[in-house]
Amino acid sequence: MTLAVSDDDLPPAPAFWRPRTENWSGADWVVGTLSVILAMGSLGFFTVSYVISVRSPGYFQEAALASMPPKLDPTLTGSVDTAGAMPAQTVVRVRQPVPSDYQIVMVFEGEALLATRDELVRVRVGTVVPGLGEILSIEGTSTGGTVKAAEATLTSAATASK
Repeated sequence: MTLAVSDDDLPPAPAFWRPRTENWSGADWVVGTLSVILAMGSLGFFTVSYVISVRSPGYFQEAALASMPPKLDPTLTGSVDTAGAMPAQTVVRVRQPVPSDYQIVMVFEGEALLATRDELVRVRVGTVVPGLGEILSIEGTSTGGTVKAAEATLTSAATASK
């Protein structure tokens, strides 16, 4: 026994399922088709974007950074414009300082400020200072510090008075 069913035997579909296309003009068909294409394209775009962002979270940021041109700043790269550079100051002394001319002003993080009557010098290990020679070590303490140089050792006044 064969059971054959035709479209005439089925109940009619609800009104919202039946498109009323018999009165559509050519412009209606174009707008409807473009709307469906736009909806499918949007769905595809957001699906692909979501899948990429789940599989590789930094992909879009890396792609954006790779497409940006590098900003080369002469200051950041370390190059120096020697044509427009200001000349370095030349220190002119009446006489060369001797170790007794220096006082420790401050010791901080491996550096020290030394003062004479006429100048203030910031030093670190390896710096060559007139009258003291090469700085060998800098030691900070709670009461000041000690600066050892090739020709002399300076001790802050607070440490020396103890």
